Amino acid sequence: MREVKNEWKRILRDIDDLGRHVARVGWMDPDSATIAYINDRGSADGRLPARPVLSPGTDAARADVLRVQATGLRQVLRGASNVGRAVAEEVGAIAEQAVRDAIDAVQPPNAPSTVARKHGYAAPLRGFSPDRIWQGLTHDVVSPAEAAAEDEDGGD
Repeated sequence: MREVKNEWKRILRDIDDLGRHVARVGWMDPDSATIAYINDRGSADGRLPARPVLSPGTDAARADVLRVQATGLRQVLRGASNVGRAVAEEVGAIAEQAVRDAIDAVQPPNAPSTVARKHGYAAPLRGFSPDRIWQGLTHDVVSPAEAAAEDEDGGD
């Protein structure tokens, strides 16, 4: 007699594991986050133009993120377990790199007075040590509950 093995409980558990991890990309340090926010939106007085990078970068990574998520799902369907954290980590790394690419491509260029203050660093959003936007950009992986709790309390 042929034995049929039912893997649905494991598959459902491991599909659920894919959703138990959230990749966050951005500036976790408050000083770096403030500087990135001002540069992203532009200054209130209009002296600094908006140079958005977070949304354009993560939007540019969308196809690669979907590919990684689909690969994770295929792994689960083929018998892999507990791949959620690894998938989220890879998604975070891809999105972080895409934001870095957006930082490198950002326009408009710095004003001559800004270049002088930055010791000759002409690239927008790149600066003299410490380069808080570049060095402060990171990604991490948390649970959905942790992400929601931090969103509720303002990220502190």
